Formats: sequence, C-alpha cells, structure tokens
Amino acid sequence: MNNRFISGFFYFLVLCLFLFVSGCEKSNEAHEHNHDKKPLEFQTGEVICPQCRMPVLSLSNSVQIITSDGKTWFFDDVGCMVLWIEENKEMLNKLVIWVYAHDTKQWVDAKKAYYSLTDRTPMRYGFGAYEKAQENLISFEKMRLRMLRGLTLKDPKIRKHLLGI
Repeated sequence: MNNRFISGFFYFLVLCLFLFVSGCEKSNEAHEHNHDKKPLEFQTGEVICPQCRMPVLSLSNSVQIITSDGKTWFFDDVGCMVLWIEENKEMLNKLVIWVYAHDTKQWVDAKKAYYSLTDRTPMRYGFGAYEKAQENLISFEKMRLRMLRGLTLKDPKIRKHLLGI
C-alpha cells in the first residue's frame, strides 16, 4: 500500500510538471512594438488574460489594450479589462482600447462601443460589446461604473433582476 501511494504521488508530480511546462507556452506578456495602435491578430488559446489568467479562447468578448509605449495586452472579458485599467488607472487616458463587437464581428473603439448587461461572457460579467446603438445598451463609461460597483451578472440579485432567474 505504501509503495502504491509513493508511485501514485510520483505520477501525480510528473503530471503536474507536464501541465505546468505545457502551460508556459501561452503568453500572458504584452506583445510589444504595436506603435500603429491597431488591433493585432492572435491565436486563440495562445494568449492569457493578464487580469484573470485565463486563456483568451475566442474573439467574441475579447479586448485589446494598447499602451502609449506600443504594448498590447489581450483580455478574455470586458470586465477583466475594466478591472485591469482600474489597477493601472494612471494610464487610462493614454490607452487605445479595441473590443470585438458582437453585431459587426470586427474590432471597434471600446470607448465608443455600446454594452449589453446580459450577454454570456467568459467571466460571467455580462458586458458584451456592440458597435451600433440598440435599445437596452449602455455606454462605455456606464458599463465601467457598473463593473467597478459590482453590478454584474455575477451578483445573484442583479442576475435575477436582469434575467428573471
């Protein structure tokens, strides 16, 4: 029994090491030299959101932030982008932010986009981006304030109020 435990533990450690090494191939570092400040193409699953540390698995709901020095950061969820900016707020006015719009299926200026409160998003905040104004969509600033106040679909009371469930 003791030998089984030791060999099982050994296999577990080898598996953990393998998973760690394979996970290191994904990048959570910023891509540099984007001085044109345009959205970059990227391979889904190969970049990591710097806020939640999850891979960006889809263009839908993804965000790119480009800093004044040309570094591009990729986010899996609009809410993660808001939280990251809050932690780095001295840069807010110097950032170029692109969000992938649900309606036009293209990158749009996040500060000019409109946001749903009830979309399915990777981190379940609910803020899906749209290029064109529609009923029940809110501005970037209103979305940002709701996110910072915790008024997202993650809150059961908000979810019940917005979705009726």
